[in-house]
Amino acid sequence: MLDQHQDAEHGGHEGGPETPLYRRPMPGGGYVQVELDASAAEAAPEGGAALRGRVVMERRADPGRRYGHRAPVVAELVGDDRDTLMTDLFQLARDNAALARSLMQRHAPPDRAD
Repeated sequence: MLDQHQDAEHGGHEGGPETPLYRRPMPGGGYVQVELDASAAEAAPEGGAALRGRVVMERRADPGRRYGHRAPVVAELVGDDRDTLMTDLFQLARDNAALARSLMQRHAPPDRAD
């Protein structure tokens, strides 16, 4: 998966153990990034505990406005097969329409049962 690295020197969430594996600019500013929770991956024995990965999407074009704010998590997946987990996360991160749908679903008000 090393060929997927792009602009990874910016790191994950502030103070978090996440390892950025992929990052690309968004049209109009900001970025989308795939992260792997490195602490869970390192602590897991071979074939052991589940891995956790996420897609985050920062919509702020101005880096100064990002300071002190975490990028919203668009999707978080857990799995025991790193390749499958990364494939699913990369597919989402590369699809602008899927990112928009996922972001709308996460921020939609819950349905009320009247």
